Amino acid sequence: MNFRFLIVFLMLFALGFSQDLTVMSFNIRLNVESDKENSWPQRKQDVTDLLTYYHPDYFGVQEALPDQMKDIKNRLKHYDYIGVGRDDGKEKGEFSAIFYDTNRFEVIKSGTFWLSETPEEPSKGWDAALNRICTYAVFKDKKSKKEFLAMNLHFDHVGNVARVKSSELILKKIKEFNPKNLPVTLSGDFNLTDDSEPIKILSQNMKDTFYHSETKHYGPAGTFTGFNVNEVPKERIDYIFTNGFKIKSHRHINDRRENLLYPSDHFPVITELSF
Repeated sequence: MNFRFLIVFLMLFALGFSQDLTVMSFNIRLNVESDKENSWPQRKQDVTDLLTYYHPDYFGVQEALPDQMKDIKNRLKHYDYIGVGRDDGKEKGEFSAIFYDTNRFEVIKSGTFWLSETPEEPSKGWDAALNRICTYAVFKDKKSKKEFLAMNLHFDHVGNVARVKSSELILKKIKEFNPKNLPVTLSGDFNLTDDSEPIKILSQNMKDTFYHSETKHYGPAGTFTGFNVNEVPKERIDYIFTNGFKIKSHRHINDRRENLLYPSDHFPVITELSF
């Protein structure tokens, strides 16, 4: 076989096994009637259209109630999810679920734990106002056979002790779930800016994709809008952390609906990673 032909063949063969991974974190805002024109029935098509357009390999959601989980799953092709309701470990309460492309990944192991002193059962931790959870999965790429650990969560919005302890618990669980030292992604709504102690704890142990991307961050600096289209958000409270991946790009998606309103009160965070 001609040497040049062999090189080209090997390059094309390698390209068939994509080394890139597109990850999204998206607080979709729970379904409450008081949101009026921003209520879930008015924007669910826009949310799923956005997800279809960007087609992340996996995405973590926050604030997703059971009916919203069903809407997303029914409207997206080739996606399934991992996760449970935070109130009963089944279908009650908000999910911090992971949706994944079933054409690309198989699930090796998965589960949900509570951000509390008793993480294996539905519970409220420390000084938190509400039950809070983290969902995780070890995925295997069906083509490349590469594996990685994905985690998705929603920190409490009140309890300062709970948020510090939750960061410490996350790092402990990563070691517990990842004896092979696989690449890791951690996505979520952390309800904190990056000058806070809990975020610093994570940033000292993992890479914040916002700062470590090979290309400059694209989009507004903030992620929380409260549906306010008249001001550019400055507070970044949604993050994707990683270890073991090359970070190629990072973006906050500020796309609007046809009526110029936002699909949610948070911007989705999206990052492109490479094994």
